[in-house]
Amino acid sequence: RSEMNAFADGLLTVSEERARARVGIKWTKHSDDVIPSFVADMDFDPPQPILNAIQGHVERGDLGYGPFSAELAPAYADWQERQHGWRPDERQIRPFTSALHALEVALWNTTERGDGVVVFTPIYYPFLDAIADSGRRRIDCPLDPYGWRLDPARLEGVIDATTKVILFCNPHNPTGRVFDAAEVAAVADVAERHNLLVITDEIWGELLHPGAVHRPLAICDERFAGRLVTLGSASKTFNIAGLRTAVAHVDHEPLLSALGSMAGHQQGSPSSLGIAGTLTAWTECDEWMRAAQRTITARRDQLTRRLAADAPTIGYHAPEATYLAWLDFTEVADGAVGVSLGDDPAEYLLKHAGVALSNGPKFGTEGVGVARLNFATSEQMLDDAIDRIVRTIDEDH
Repeated sequence: RSEMNAFADGLLTVSEERARARVGIKWTKHSDDVIPSFVADMDFDPPQPILNAIQGHVERGDLGYGPFSAELAPAYADWQERQHGWRPDERQIRPFTSALHALEVALWNTTERGDGVVVFTPIYYPFLDAIADSGRRRIDCPLDPYGWRLDPARLEGVIDATTKVILFCNPHNPTGRVFDAAEVAAVADVAERHNLLVITDEIWGELLHPGAVHRPLAICDERFAGRLVTLGSASKTFNIAGLRTAVAHVDHEPLLSALGSMAGHQQGSPSSLGIAGTLTAWTECDEWMRAAQRTITARRDQLTRRLAADAPTIGYHAPEATYLAWLDFTEVADGAVGVSLGDDPAEYLLKHAGVALSNGPKFGTEGVGVARLNFATSEQMLDDAIDRIVRTIDEDH
């Protein structure tokens, strides 16, 4: 099957039958009658060149050492320059098995137990787990719930003497915000004045909706120089999270020094297939990426129309990036339509609607009464999920 056969009218396609044949967690965690809209995998096939590259290794029996992770640095630098106008220093790029792996290594080597790490909540919950598991102290800086803007005064107010790191996520998971220049400048200002390291997760940077522009923090403000770690991966853009490959650009001399003193295998290494797939993604798959961008925008707009028409009590800001929707059920839970979904609407909807969403409270206290929906699927499957949610609310009413 050629790559072009994966497109219909310029959009990516997938059948529910093909999706349900997969053995990943998205399709096996729940029973077959559940529509899974939680874990951040797309239902579309990855780009054909990536599948070809991996299949070539399999057919040749080529599962030994190599390609080597050193090849990721120039490919990532070329990719960032082509996509975003940033040419990272290849000497500062290090390979990891995932963005979370890179985050945990960075925290472990630059902070001590009890040190504070600022997060802009709600936030991707494995970040919260990483902070807790390492014995660091989580410092919440809530985003404005009416538009998910970053409040500079609030950020300044949460900094204390033990704060060492600001953990940034741009584009933001789960809200889909792309932070603007003023918000980014506020982070740079606080980081410089308090001598803080900034770790920025930018793995969603290519999955933008029309009108949004992603600029890597590294080129946004000179005050980030020398205090910035940028996490990158092809995992979200090209639907290859299972290949377990990521990089970090480390513009922070103490962390570079710490990495240099670590035993090599402590830092981990992506697999040969992960490296091969990632290199192919960053060099051969631009056409597929553009189709993915068009598709998730079409699904976002579909979701926006459906919620406005059929479920106006569900609070929703159309994301500027990502294929994630942060759905606020608090008006529903307050009794406006006669049914309480409780603090964790995902639990209620899994039981009563057969739709699996991500549990909002796991993303921080701002997630109470909220759930995250993944809309990177077919038009029909998204409609089916929305229908089930709407029908459940209406029936209970």
